[in-house]
Amino acid sequence: MGLINRILWVLNLLVGVMLLLSYLAPFVNPLVWWLAAFFGLAFPLLFLINVAFLIYWLVQGKLKLFFPAMCLLLGYNHYAKVYKLNGRYEQRSDEHIKLVSMNVKYFGNGEGKVFVDSLCDYLEEEKPDIICFQEYKEEFKGVKGKTSIKLKKTCGMKYFLNKGEAHGTVIFTRYKPLHQGYISFGNNNVNGAIWADLVFSGKDTVRVYSCHFQSNQLSRSEQIHASDIQDKDKAMKKSKSLIKRLKAGFEKRSEQVDLVREHMDNCPYPIILAGDLNDTQLSYTYRQLIRDGKDAFVESGSGLGNTYVGPFPSYRIDYIFYNGGLRTFNYKNGPSFHSDHKLIQALFKH
Repeated sequence: MGLINRILWVLNLLVGVMLLLSYLAPFVNPLVWWLAAFFGLAFPLLFLINVAFLIYWLVQGKLKLFFPAMCLLLGYNHYAKVYKLNGRYEQRSDEHIKLVSMNVKYFGNGEGKVFVDSLCDYLEEEKPDIICFQEYKEEFKGVKGKTSIKLKKTCGMKYFLNKGEAHGTVIFTRYKPLHQGYISFGNNNVNGAIWADLVFSGKDTVRVYSCHFQSNQLSRSEQIHASDIQDKDKAMKKSKSLIKRLKAGFEKRSEQVDLVREHMDNCPYPIILAGDLNDTQLSYTYRQLIRDGKDAFVESGSGLGNTYVGPFPSYRIDYIFYNGGLRTFNYKNGPSFHSDHKLIQALFKH
């Protein structure tokens, strides 16, 4: 038993230090040290392993329990970003603005399961005032009519805002835009951020961003299965490919978020930013965007709130941020339909 405990203690020290490094990930630009971003990505697993060690040392009656306890306590401020016990609810009234955001993955067109009609039915019941879509597509072969016309008619939207092309990142809104623009992340890039200064109720102006940051571009073929472990060459090849793609994604998003952050810093109005960040709560991307604001899930959501439903582990990578005098209520996840992301929504009051 003594030998087993010594081995477990070494492992505990290792994962404890890794958990502490995950807390640093939001503060380190991946262009400076990209490994920090991997620790941030591994935070949920590292947290659970440290909890297991804490319980083990407690049952064993060992003072070693203080090390995992310390590692867990030092990350206390991060836990509400991942899990919330209680949401903040308020009955919707004319004072509220409902915003919906979703990466619709071209409405399932690539898989031959176009879900525009079912999404319209859902939105007709929810009655949003602002819709932010990423990976939007306007027309489909074999499907009659333009998506924007259907959505505007179903949801009572007056304005359809895009970058001049009817695909990518868009905003639908009931409110008149004073100004609008687009933040490009590079030529021929499906990622970007569209923004608009919207006049709410004829008096308050709020800038709304719909953003789509660099995807990790991971495929199901790159998943590592139990059978791969028996083939070392295959497992190593998949591991290298996975790390390479994740590293490229971390670095690309750090450049993209700096562009958006600079634009936000020059905004004279309160801000609501929604979209697909493709990054977790313990990331440089997340910290840059929430630096002077709040996370709608943290303020008014409940549960885990995970939004990604693709082939890899589920994370919360879609967000609604805000600042200024705004308050949020009733944050919740909606269905994913045939996308690999869930719809998210919240009420706002100014």
